[in-house]
Amino acid sequence: MTARRWLIGAGALALAAAIGAAFLIARPDDDGDDVWEQVVETGALRVGMDASYPPFEMVNDQNEIVGFDVDLANEIGRRLGLEMTFVNMAYDTLFDALLVGQVDVLISALVAAPELEGKAYFSTPYFNAGERLVVPVGSPVATMDDLAGRTVAVEYGSGGDVEARRWERRLSDLAIAREADSDAALLAVTEGRADAALVDGISARLGVGQHENLALAEQVTESLFAVAVQPDSPTLLARMNEVVDELIRDGTVSELTERWFGPQREG
Repeated sequence: MTARRWLIGAGALALAAAIGAAFLIARPDDDGDDVWEQVVETGALRVGMDASYPPFEMVNDQNEIVGFDVDLANEIGRRLGLEMTFVNMAYDTLFDALLVGQVDVLISALVAAPELEGKAYFSTPYFNAGERLVVPVGSPVATMDDLAGRTVAVEYGSGGDVEARRWERRLSDLAIAREADSDAALLAVTEGRADAALVDGISARLGVGQHENLALAEQVTESLFAVAVQPDSPTLLARMNEVVDELIRDGTVSELTERWFGPQREG
């Protein structure tokens, strides 16, 4: 993963313990919600994103913004009966644009980090980019506990490396193979040089999608992507939550994952 996604999400690995603080769930209340009233009046929702982060958002050869988040946003719009207008902007301007009302929501692979409280509401999360184990299909390794006496490959200096060091103190004879990047860590598994790889959730899903002999195992840490909504629009947040929950329940999010990451297999 590129470093820019973690500029505002440095505390995301502790998100599971602070989940209540990260998501500001509000009751729907149309009265006085100017953002929602404008959305209803115009029939359009302005979506801010930085279209430089494939496979979530990118500009294709036809100069169109495409990707997982684009498909997710369009499906949200379809179910709400709204036209989605995409505004491509630099990553470090996204939350400023939201606060001043240039856009209504942000859908841009954003980590719902507790330190952003007050700058945005966050919806139900739709993707977990935390560190995840990847193993060979049919492997007896399902969790980190199964790695005693085995080798786990990680990207040197990554979150997976940090987490593996922590487990190294807990498990007997856990060997850590430090590779140049997440692709190299996954290659170590496909070549049989490691029993598992511990990589971020995006690399894990891409790796499984590209290598039919790999499967997803334990989700080891949490780093949750969510829709960011203007902080003065609880009604819009409630609508986002309703639709995202529905998209998860009916399998649409899983379908989008396979569309953009390739076939996914659980170990």
